[in-house]
Amino acid sequence: MKKILLLSLLLISISNYGYSQQKTTYKILDLTTQTFKQKVWNFDKSKSFKRVGNMPIILDFHATWCPPCKKLAPHLQAIQNKYYGKLIVYKIDVDEEPELAKLFKVEAMPTIIFINSNTSFTSELGYKDLAEFEALVKARFGLK
Repeated sequence: MKKILLLSLLLISISNYGYSQQKTTYKILDLTTQTFKQKVWNFDKSKSFKRVGNMPIILDFHATWCPPCKKLAPHLQAIQNKYYGKLIVYKIDVDEEPELAKLFKVEAMPTIIFINSNTSFTSELGYKDLAEFEALVKARFGLK
């Protein structure tokens, strides 16, 4: 009986260890024009760029049919997971939200917009591998 109890406890502790080692995935929100106005910039109230909040933002302008966008998506998720609480990543489908794409003069995908200041932003065009993309994020936002 003691052996069964000890074996059960051992199995429970091993399974809990494996569970605690799993990484958390933080969902990247898809923005509509309405949610964009709430979370990033209400361009109806302010014609010049004036962002909402203080946390650094990455906007991923993508299309569902775009192969480089699909390749970049896991890198964006990795950045969202690794730097959760230090920055936030949002996705914007250019076919669903052409008004938002026009605001940022998006002409090709993927276009990534980095917003760190209240009144300005920078952009990057095209696919980057994870190491290159993370280096870019760190440089743009001063992260370590």
